[in-house]
Amino acid sequence: MDFVIALDAETLHDHPIWAGQPVTAQWDYLPLTTKKAGSAELGLAAVQTLLSLRLRLELLVSLHSRGRTRTDLRHDVQDLAHL
Repeated sequence: MDFVIALDAETLHDHPIWAGQPVTAQWDYLPLTTKKAGSAELGLAAVQTLLSLRLRLELLVSLHSRGRTRTDLRHDVQDLAHL
């Protein structure tokens, strides 16, 4: 099973055509470009984003290994956006 996970709404709608029917999800993150370059705020935001992505990806891997149905898995992947 293939997954397309976008980190913003624009990317989700502009992704290329994928073979088959991949499961799609949108995991929103604020763009780091809104932070002042070189600031401590930028560094903290980057670390928080990476840790959040890591957690979601670890949960995604554990979901996939449970042998769930495609529909259940699609809902679970989309629910990960609300962490």
